Amino acid sequence: MKTLVDWLARRLWPFVFCLVLYVGVIGPELISAASTAAVVVGLVLLTLLLAWGALLLRRGFHHKD
Repeated sequence: MKTLVDWLARRLWPFVFCLVLYVGVIGPELISAASTAAVVVGLVLLTLLLAWGALLLRRGFHHKD
């Protein structure tokens, strides 16, 4: 699992794909759902995407060749 997390933390394209998928399809459906559980899941996914983006930005600014 740690290898997958490290791989995802170093690649930008999986993040962009997930972000586009969330913004275009998943997010609006979940956040505007009638079910409270669906709204909570949508917000949790948004929080995970924000944390992933912050990790990518932090690694990008601290990356040394």
